[in-house]
Amino acid sequence: MIYPQEIEVWYILPVIRKELAKELLNHNLSQKEIAIKLGLTEAAVSQYINKKRAALINLDKKIKEAIQKSAERIINTNTNIIKEIESINSLIWKDKTICKIHSQYDKTIKNTCNLCFE
Repeated sequence: MIYPQEIEVWYILPVIRKELAKELLNHNLSQKEIAIKLGLTEAAVSQYINKKRAALINLDKKIKEAIQKSAERIINTNTNIIKEIESINSLIWKDKTICKIHSQYDKTIKNTCNLCFE
């Protein structure tokens, strides 16, 4: 059995970072600037951008839109990155995307997860 918190650490947080890095790159930030803003190494940013990390998970349109807005706040207001990532993570829990990912990686779960919501 894989705990939901492990799903967050192994899959959710990396995919959020990947999508934020891609979005910041779309706003013409360099990999170095992205690394500084996200608190990552340049190598990690490179791996996210080049689909070597967090490549197996796709987020739905609603979450990607939230990530786009977060990226804009990061650029324009220098907002707290932890606050932005936590906000996106909360959305992933709220719309039960975490259940889809959990059931994808934990074969002890049949069909859809819902373990955390019972």
